Amino acid sequence: MKLRILAVCLVSVAMLLAASPAVSAPNGESSCATVTIHTTNWGSTMAPGSVLGITGMIQNCSTRKARYTVNVAAMSSCGQKVDIASSRMAFGPDEAKIWSVSYTIPADTCSGSWEATIQVNDNGGTLASGSATVTVQ
Repeated sequence: MKLRILAVCLVSVAMLLAASPAVSAPNGESSCATVTIHTTNWGSTMAPGSVLGITGMIQNCSTRKARYTVNVAAMSSCGQKVDIASSRMAFGPDEAKIWSVSYTIPADTCSGSWEATIQVNDNGGTLASGSATVTVQ
């Protein structure tokens, strides 16, 4: 319970500090989404085995209801790719939702940059994407 409260506090503070936002413009006429992504660690360097919080906001910028598939993945500088989370989310017109996941950086992750990415997709393809990078040492 204390860990969950701490995680919520860290996510809230990270949203205020917003160290590395990434936003993509909408694509297409009928579907429209924007996304932001941030890491919630207190520095830009992390050790393998550390828990990293990844958070942001997704907005349906359409005037219609929508369902989007949201995929979060990561890639290390030496090509180690991992799928972190995937979900289907429903949105009302112009609705925005805050999202977050926590992920333990694998103990065998190589040193260098580690990039987390998010993609918001509908049936027609990717509507928005963003990325945030930390350094693994």
